[in-house]
Amino acid sequence: NLDPNLVDITSKICCFNMLRKTVHLCYEGNSSEDDSPGCSPGKDLLIRAITHDHSYCLLEVPLPETVPAAEPLPSSSSTTAASTPNSSSRYDEGLAYAQGYLSASVKDSTRSQYDRVYKIWQDFCTENNLPEFDAGHEALASCLSLVMHDTESFSKVSMLSSAIANEHRRHLKPSPTTHECITQLFRGFKLANQRSRQPVLPLTEEIIKQMINQLYQPAHGRDGIRAPLVLWRTVWRATIQFHTLGRFSDLVRLCRSDLRFECSPSLHLLISFKGGKNDLYSEGTTRIVAANPEESLYCPVNLTQNYLVHLGSSYNGYLVPSCLPNANPDPNKPISYGSALDDLRNLLNSLGYDGKLFGEHSGKRGGASAAAESGMDMDTLKRLGHWRSTTIPSKY
Repeated sequence: NLDPNLVDITSKICCFNMLRKTVHLCYEGNSSEDDSPGCSPGKDLLIRAITHDHSYCLLEVPLPETVPAAEPLPSSSSTTAASTPNSSSRYDEGLAYAQGYLSASVKDSTRSQYDRVYKIWQDFCTENNLPEFDAGHEALASCLSLVMHDTESFSKVSMLSSAIANEHRRHLKPSPTTHECITQLFRGFKLANQRSRQPVLPLTEEIIKQMINQLYQPAHGRDGIRAPLVLWRTVWRATIQFHTLGRFSDLVRLCRSDLRFECSPSLHLLISFKGGKNDLYSEGTTRIVAANPEESLYCPVNLTQNYLVHLGSSYNGYLVPSCLPNANPDPNKPISYGSALDDLRNLLNSLGYDGKLFGEHSGKRGGASAAAESGMDMDTLKRLGHWRSTTIPSKY
């Protein structure tokens, strides 16, 4: 069901975009052996599709009566050295592979962040009748400046610029983000919006205990079985972050299959983190969380076991999930950063603290401080926290 207006089937190589992922269609010939190599109206066209993930498939496309016949494919004997690179199927096939590799060069988590902001550029180009990939640096400067003026968010314009550069790379187009005016523009953004950032306060062991007490209050039943999902996921996330020094991005990707309980030599929990910020080669890391039988009420392993009971024995989705309309967990969608931060601050407010003074790094900061106070050396602290230098852990 290809639209003739989108796909030029009179060409040897047909290329179109679907959901911004390029698919190349290589002409193979008509389904009838008696027909010439060209395309006859009303016939079925057999084409080979090379998708963005390098897979191949054969498609039979029925051609409408109004489609003109394609030019015949040149035979091997008629091919001359004067042929341009664009007329070579191997040339276009190589471009398809290149686009696939360029798409794979960006992690899924980064790509999802790019997708959220890239629509700003697409809408800007549509409203001003500009091409998406050849608008030039002046159009980009206008778009970025509008976003900066409206949002006053340097991080948003930085993400938007990175998303635009990534899309141009994927389509093998020169990016306007490299122009010297854009570089100077970002310097202006920084100087015009200088703000002093206050460091977030750490979650201490005492605060973690207060959170768990809030979860296990009598109104929530034995082991907090009747506590709301929002409270459960917030307390569990903060506690595990405190004990593992994991980032929010590490915790939000965890699924039930990433947890394993071991009883030898003593009860402990194995947590497999995958695709972290500094995990350049996607090797993943495993953290071991020991049980605390002396204070079983505040034991992170015991808390995890009770949380899994709350989620249900058949639950296999994300461990920090979003909520469905009926307040049940959505196994296929993790919670967003903004929602998680709001949940944490609301819980801290209910405990008598000023939630605005805490952030999603508070658990990691508090866990690192507690580990240092307990005598952990700097090398071990850097390894557990995935810090490349001593600058950040020294501040903690």
